[in-house]
Order: sequence, then C-alpha cells, then structure tokens
Amino acid sequence: MKKAIKLAVSAAFILGASQGWAATITDSGVGSYYGYDNQGAADVIGGSTYDISKATITRAGSVLTITINTSFAGKAGANSSWGKDPLTGKTGKGIGYGDVFLSDTWNAAGTDANHYTPDNATKGTVWDYGFALDNRWSNSGGNFKLYALNGATNAQNILNSNSYINCSNCNYRENEETAVNTKSSTVKYTGLSGKWAVSTGALTFTINLSGSELMDYSSFAMHWGETCQNDVLEGVAMGVHVPLPGTAALLFLGLGALGMARRRRAPGALPPGAAAV
Repeated sequence: MKKAIKLAVSAAFILGASQGWAATITDSGVGSYYGYDNQGAADVIGGSTYDISKATITRAGSVLTITINTSFAGKAGANSSWGKDPLTGKTGKGIGYGDVFLSDTWNAAGTDANHYTPDNATKGTVWDYGFALDNRWSNSGGNFKLYALNGATNAQNILNSNSYINCSNCNYRENEETAVNTKSSTVKYTGLSGKWAVSTGALTFTINLSGSELMDYSSFAMHWGETCQNDVLEGVAMGVHVPLPGTAALLFLGLGALGMARRRRAPGALPPGAAAV
C-alpha cells in the first residue's frame, strides 16, 4: 500500500515539474503587426523574400524553443551593399538576422486597427530579455547569449534597424529594435547561452532556462525581424500548459497501483499475515 502511494505521489510530482508550455504568434491577417514606418508597403517591405509567417514558442521542462517561420531563412547576406555591422563598422555585410526580444507583457503603441503605426524602438513595449546572436550573417546557425535588459527604455538597451543599413535611398522599416546592445551599461549577461539553427523556411532558437525568471512566465511577448526589419513579428503568446509525453502515463500508473491496492484491502479483508479466528 505504501509503495503504491509513493508511486502515485512521485508521478504527480514529476507531472507538475515536467509541464510544458506552447503558444503561437502569427504575422498574418487583420491582427498582423506592421509597426512604424513605410505603412504604404503594409506588412512586408521588399517582396516575399522577407516574409515572416509565425513563431511557435514551446517550453518543455526548463528548455525553451522558439521556431520562427520565415522566407528569409537561409538568405542572410542578401543585398550585400545595403548592410553593415555597427559593432565593427564593417560594410558590405548585407541583411542579417535580428536578435530575439522577450517580455511577459506586450503594450505596443497604437492599435491593431492602424497596425501599430506609432510603434518603434522609442515607443511601446520595453523588452526584458534578448537573445544576442554570435553571427547574424550565418546561414547555418550558431550560439547566442541571453541578456537581461535593464534600461528604463529600449533606447538604452538596443541597436535599431538604422544602425544596420548602409543605404540612404533604401525602403525599410526604420528605427525598430534589431539587436541587443551588448556594450550598454544597462545590459547584463545572465550567464545562460543557447543555440540557434537555420533550416528550410525556419530559424530555431533553443535554450535551457533553469534558474531564470523566464521560467515563471505565463505568457511570452516577442519581437523579431531581419536587420532591415522589412517584416516584423511582434505580439504576445498566451501559452497552454501541457504535460510532457510519458508523464501523464506515469501518473496514471501510480494512481492505478493505488486503486489496485485499495481493492485488495476491501472492507472485511484480512491484513497480510493475519489469521482468522
């Protein structure tokens, strides 16, 4: 009986500890985020090459995975004469992948009716964390570091899209948060790192959040776009908690064992080792 109870309790504990979290932010339809400026080009500037369709955010235990579906996957370095690296001053880099920005709330400037026309790096959501990519012009992926963004405004924490463009006549979405400013005094490395990968039509970011405040998030607001921000995915994902595969089965196994033990000890049954008189 005691073993059955221990098994049921252990299974319930593992189930709670192993709960997963899943949600999606889409970049299509009426609620698609545009942001400031070039509203005449609507959602995507520069053609379908830059289109972003959605981001799927999942947390399995302490492992967070963000998959961004975009036509730009595998195309970093496009339009080589347009891009530059503001940290090194090197030009001819082309368009690269922006960093991922996260928070637990989303308060973009404007409304979905005007596709958040006023929203840019100086207005709207102040992001709490950022994934700083090691090489945003790589088409195979690499590593990233998780930084806490402690400035009162995004302006203290980020580099904007203007910082990455080497073109005076280009049409792009200006002054959008694009990368973590790792040289800023308001930005602090958390000690956590992850990996990112490029596949056909998608970028995938994976990190173990153990010990991070992000483990407590019940929702994830996110911002991502190319360094030119020709398309921007921004919004909030309200997650659904789901048990990991196998944990539910373990719980049912424990409860089943408990039920069987109780049936063996039905009213009137003698305890093990007892003799009838």
